Amino acid sequence: MSLLPAIRVVVHTLFQALRDRLRRSWRRAAHRERTLRIGVDIRPFYEPLTGIGWYLHHLLHEIAKHEDVELYLFGDARITDIGPHLHTTLPPNARVCVFDLRGQPPSGAIRALTAGAYVLLMWLIDCDVIFGANFFLPRLHSAIAKRRVVTIHDLTYKRHPELVQKETLTNLEAHMKRELAQADAMICVSESTRRELLAFYEIDPLRAIAIHSGLGKLPDPAPVPGLPDRYILFVSTIEPRKNLGVLLDAFARGFDCALVVVGKIGWKSESIVPRLRAPGVVHLDYLHASQLATVYRNATAFVFPSIYEGFGFPLLEAMAHGVPTIAARSSSLPEIGGDATLYFSPASVDELEAQLRRVLGDASLRSELIARGHARAASFRWEDTATLTLDVFRRASV
Repeated sequence: MSLLPAIRVVVHTLFQALRDRLRRSWRRAAHRERTLRIGVDIRPFYEPLTGIGWYLHHLLHEIAKHEDVELYLFGDARITDIGPHLHTTLPPNARVCVFDLRGQPPSGAIRALTAGAYVLLMWLIDCDVIFGANFFLPRLHSAIAKRRVVTIHDLTYKRHPELVQKETLTNLEAHMKRELAQADAMICVSESTRRELLAFYEIDPLRAIAIHSGLGKLPDPAPVPGLPDRYILFVSTIEPRKNLGVLLDAFARGFDCALVVVGKIGWKSESIVPRLRAPGVVHLDYLHASQLATVYRNATAFVFPSIYEGFGFPLLEAMAHGVPTIAARSSSLPEIGGDATLYFSPASVDELEAQLRRVLGDASLRSELIARGHARAASFRWEDTATLTLDVFRRASV
């Protein structure tokens, strides 16, 4: 099998990057270059988007609206006929940095060639700052980063290690100290996350900046067959941290409505599965955004019983869709819900039951929570998140 076509692609791509670097160096020397060049790790886009993927998606689309910014997107070194495939759209003015090997048969030699050449490609592109939206940078990105910024989403692995998969726990423990030592700045998605970060690591508080995530445009609803007329709603991947068992226990005490659970069965949740077939409980798997909008809009109440959250997108989404919300009094949830949410101790079935009966039985309370929720959700804007994040990038790049 000839490597010549792949070598041509690699050489051509590297030559273009070298030419661009020389031009940019000249423009900067002549004081004609004022743009901020940001390199971004887009690996979260290689699988169906959840919290971190949506965070990066919205953030990039807002940052791309700024004319003094150039976005260079780094993921897999190569793209072939079998992938990798992106699960979202990219800003039209962002540049995906990759060796395009579509139409060529894959081989181990080509993988080795492109892996090595990718480091050189990233170095030639010469980004002012490299951004990792998922705790730390990959090894290749880290090798060429002159300045780096990472986003810390939560400290579950420190506060509640028993609620984290062993592989994830090992990975974070192995890399976080090094990443925090090397990072020029760390964006924390809430003040709660920032406090936790400073509690567990000895870092300069000035390098840890809390920036709330935003809320995107609400999608148009799409039909969801089989929804009950009146129901309590839970939305999240089902895993121990989400504390769904407390909600199931409270619901089992008897309510004149159904319980709709939206989310994939995740790690260490096998014991929950039989309970999702109990009378009155409806389990829906992963839903597209338009279907999820329908489920939110038709809910009578939303419950988010998590033991620990770095931010809590479902709580924000429920408020935006006009659903009365109840959440655990834990981690960042009071910070996000403010006075638009009712709270309960995450370990107390009694408290949750009492709050549910208040919301379901008091129409005026529901109306008040809905009004407060709309106002609260409107204050979380991706436009603001992007502006504050760019300020961090600019300071870090100096």
